[in-house]
Amino acid sequence: MSLMTGFAILMGELVLGTYKKLHAINFGVYGSTMVGKTTMQHQLRTRGEVPQIKHRTVGRERATRKYLKLDESAYTIRSADIGGEAIYWKEWVKDMKLRKVKYIIFMIDHRHMENKSNLDHQVAWKYLVDTICSDIWPNGKKKKAKEYPLAIGLWANKYDIWKDKYEYDGKIERHPIFEPFKYGMQQLNDKGIPTHKYIMSAKSEPEMVYRGVFTMIKNY
Repeated sequence: MSLMTGFAILMGELVLGTYKKLHAINFGVYGSTMVGKTTMQHQLRTRGEVPQIKHRTVGRERATRKYLKLDESAYTIRSADIGGEAIYWKEWVKDMKLRKVKYIIFMIDHRHMENKSNLDHQVAWKYLVDTICSDIWPNGKKKKAKEYPLAIGLWANKYDIWKDKYEYDGKIERHPIFEPFKYGMQQLNDKGIPTHKYIMSAKSEPEMVYRGVFTMIKNY
């Protein structure tokens, strides 16, 4: 390799690294209340130093930038903390539309496994899927092709709490925790939007969180 070629490669890497640091990729993080969205926002920002969350998020907070670095890769993402109660679901849609969200993470936990009559996740998931698959926004404006997300992640949080409660030796993507959401994922796939299943612990395993984000960006 010539000196000039090596210099050109080095400069290219520096430019790419600077671009990734300055150019933020918009993520939308949604899900039912108490699922761990606020915890994950802290984890993305601080990597490991997550405080005890004592208050529920009210409404939609301002989106903030997070610079993530894992192994030899780095990205800057922008995400907002938004309440999970049904009265705030319209804020999810507003967040998607205003920030032109490219990737969506819908967080669940194991509450529907512990109590079959608890439909918190399923109802919120249906609302999100119906909204995304619709050709129009709630205000009646037709969606443009670039306004659909590139991919949607269905992330099962609190793995450190529930992993030993349910016996399962198969592949992660076939874990029964994802079963109630299968139809919605098929709807998204039929719309041309790929889906990504993932299991993680937002509070105790920062690398799991980072690796999930990087997987979505690199694969989709």
